[in-house]
Amino acid sequence: LQGNWEKRFATPVQRPEELGDKRAYTEAEAAEFEREAVARRSAREAPVDPDRGAPPPGGDIEFRTDLNFLPGLPVRVARINGEYRTSLIIEPANGRFPYREEALESRMQLFTGMNTNFDGPEVRPPGERCIHLGPPLPTLTNADGTHIQIVQTEDYTVILSEEATQVRIIRMNSEHPEFLFPKWMGDSIGYWEGETLLIHTSHFRPEHTYSQIGSSEIFEVTERITAIADNELLYSYTIVDPGTYTQPIVAELPFQRLASDERLYE
Repeated sequence: LQGNWEKRFATPVQRPEELGDKRAYTEAEAAEFEREAVARRSAREAPVDPDRGAPPPGGDIEFRTDLNFLPGLPVRVARINGEYRTSLIIEPANGRFPYREEALESRMQLFTGMNTNFDGPEVRPPGERCIHLGPPLPTLTNADGTHIQIVQTEDYTVILSEEATQVRIIRMNSEHPEFLFPKWMGDSIGYWEGETLLIHTSHFRPEHTYSQIGSSEIFEVTERITAIADNELLYSYTIVDPGTYTQPIVAELPFQRLASDERLYE
């Protein structure tokens, strides 16, 4: 598994509602998806109109300057086992996060507070404070967070995400301590099951809950990484958080090895 890897696709983590239980596109539908993604990317990379007016009252100004410095955003559909996937999530069948109603309400209150409370840095979200980007694992980010490096020794596996330089140190053939304080990236242990590396992570800080991937203090995730070819990984993760979701969530995504002349940067 060791080396530099990328996931260059635009398939969303969560499936659009209008697709229902449609797990895969046809080849023609995948081509249309990619054509539309190219058009959106071209519009995003176009120069901003210098004569534009002020936004409407209450309107948002997106991080357009940041987005303009992300050339070549992915446009391809993730293909796994010959399927052009409509979402990374494959369970539940509708490809969507099965939020509990009360969890949705509490998250709405949380993000409303983030948008209105500026009394001090402690009440601001961790991503804004450059403490933690947001998703509980670096491999869960999409779009601009596409590159990771895996380093393996006999006792540890380390996963570095180029986006926000998030690092996870996974203790091999170990156990979670009986008394453990929560950490931003959680506590990770790993072991081999045949040719598959299994990683279990728990004890996350509850503040890392993300606009897309919600979590509570009992959030835990099991990842499975398998080399299915010299230059391709199949990566899957299973999220379990009864405080946030009504059932476990399973997602799959492919990684391709970076070319030998490509590297990760700070």
